[in-house]
Amino acid sequence: MNTVMHTGARGFEEWNHHLSSSCGTFHAEPPLEQGSVTFAGSILPSTSANALCAGARIVSNCHHVHRQQSDIRRDDRDFYYLVMQMKGSGVMCQDNGQTVLNPNDLVLLDVNKPCDFYFTGLSDQLSLTIPRHHIESRFRHRQILLNHRIAAGSRLGALTGMLAQQLFDVGEAEACESEAMLDALLALMRPSVSENPRLNGAYQQQTQAFMLKKAKACIEAQLINSALSPSMVADRVGTSVRNLHRLFANCGTTIGRYILERRLEQCAEDLKRHGAYEKVSSVAYNWGFNDVSHFSRSFKARFGVSPRAFRLQKPA
Repeated sequence: MNTVMHTGARGFEEWNHHLSSSCGTFHAEPPLEQGSVTFAGSILPSTSANALCAGARIVSNCHHVHRQQSDIRRDDRDFYYLVMQMKGSGVMCQDNGQTVLNPNDLVLLDVNKPCDFYFTGLSDQLSLTIPRHHIESRFRHRQILLNHRIAAGSRLGALTGMLAQQLFDVGEAEACESEAMLDALLALMRPSVSENPRLNGAYQQQTQAFMLKKAKACIEAQLINSALSPSMVADRVGTSVRNLHRLFANCGTTIGRYILERRLEQCAEDLKRHGAYEKVSSVAYNWGFNDVSHFSRSFKARFGVSPRAFRLQKPA
């Protein structure tokens, strides 16, 4: 891409300003390392004067980008977003739903509704703003499905992605050419985002399994952090606290119980490994417990003996 890469704290401010001027007001959270902004990103807006839909190529390593109800009132823009994940992966959230996008997947979002984007590492997205009346006139008498993945692996998805990129790169095409391309794009999108197909149970299960795996990985990485909480995990994973509780409930447990169980198991491993060479309180603090009495009670309830008695047991 022939554009300027912004870096650092100042670069992040410039990037965020360009994002809002190109796509509407958004708020982004830059990556931090030891309190310093480690941002890298770029914005390449569409420059065609004849294109019916504007757009931008958005690259960044931001973890979370979101649009709130107050931003919608401020912008008053009457569009839909067609978002295509070019590189990296992300989780899109809108209308109480979430969709995982992998490279070349697309999704339709409503500019007049709050939305959240969650990313891991560097992400590259193409975002087209399509006038509302174009979509609603062509999808008349059909329910528009927001935040519904148009899979790159499908024939329609592959063609939709190719045409979306062509519309962004249309250059100085005649107005009639741009309109014909937009009509073709909407015709390709229509089966995927304007009717109410039966829920794809296999894809839903895949998405839920992906989110649960990410949640458990986050918990493992943060077990020693005494401030670990459901809201922290939900933010890192890119879902709501409510959905996070639902993910663990489907496994017959709660996120609080899961965190406690994993900490107790790690403490038990350390007590076996170090035996009498490390204090029980040190083991507890090392794995995120703030209250030794609470730790001892929980440990005994889990393993049937106190931590002190457990570490004196001989290996079976």
